[in-house]
Amino acid sequence: MHPVTSIDDFLLREIDAGSFPSAVYAIGSSRGIEHENALGHAVAVPLRIPATLDTIYDCASLTKPLITTTLALQLLDVDAIRPLLTHTSGLRAWMPLYLRRDYVDAIHEHGPEYEPGTRVVYSDLNYVLLWSMLPDYLTLARERILAPLGIESEAMFLPPESLRPRIAATEWGQRYEARMAENPEVAVLRDGLIWGEVHDGNSFFNGGTAGNAGLFATARAIFRLAQSWSNAELLPRDIVDEATHNQTAGLNESRGLGWLISPTGMYGHTGFTGTSVWVDPERDRIMVLLTNRVHPCAAPNSMQRIRGEFHRLALKQA
Repeated sequence: MHPVTSIDDFLLREIDAGSFPSAVYAIGSSRGIEHENALGHAVAVPLRIPATLDTIYDCASLTKPLITTTLALQLLDVDAIRPLLTHTSGLRAWMPLYLRRDYVDAIHEHGPEYEPGTRVVYSDLNYVLLWSMLPDYLTLARERILAPLGIESEAMFLPPESLRPRIAATEWGQRYEARMAENPEVAVLRDGLIWGEVHDGNSFFNGGTAGNAGLFATARAIFRLAQSWSNAELLPRDIVDEATHNQTAGLNESRGLGWLISPTGMYGHTGFTGTSVWVDPERDRIMVLLTNRVHPCAAPNSMQRIRGEFHRLALKQA
């Protein structure tokens, strides 16, 4: 595979600027990966471990479209769950559910915030409810997605301790969620470096996932998952087409079923830890960028700008 020098130079500049300590990318088409590389350090403190193509990242909300949405479209009544998949359910964006006894009860009691169907509010709570409708979620994910695609060794939930040297570290403690929750007690619930455990608090305190996060994977595995959507391998083509086109016309944001839809017709998703996957069906391009931008602290940075430039450079190579 030939190096994409302009992308490497761009990402190295961002690493040097402190945007993230590492980045691994994979770019290609529905036929496979054409360009890939690993840059920087997957762990920067308290020791330094270089990133490689085998580095496993906490993919955060990429779990939503690649795993939970796929299972929901395979197993549930699409019309019944459409408001959850399109983020038009009326639920608020986020709650620290782990401070409550029961996640689902907490969502029903404290989650509603606006009139359903009147706007798009991207919400983790939608995906926690979808998770609750998929009994034995981890087994379903393995048997219906990861195993059929042959990526069980590169994509997983609850990675074993033995894989820790391959895993990119995330935040030192749970300080960012403490600020979101406006509750300093949240910070003391998790102390020390989060490394090999899911960063998202709702998923962590739910045993590793609540449908909104929890997937750990290499860039190659994320590419393979996106490729399965391009090729309609796990879902019928008509369902894929519906899911990857705008279902929220007239509202404040364009959403498919589980996917964000761009003005140019691309579909994709991002993850809080610094991950993203985007697919351009018209040009048959798949673009995966995994970083651990929350390591060692989840400081605000310009990931939207960085992703935009990465996609521009990736499409330029097409």
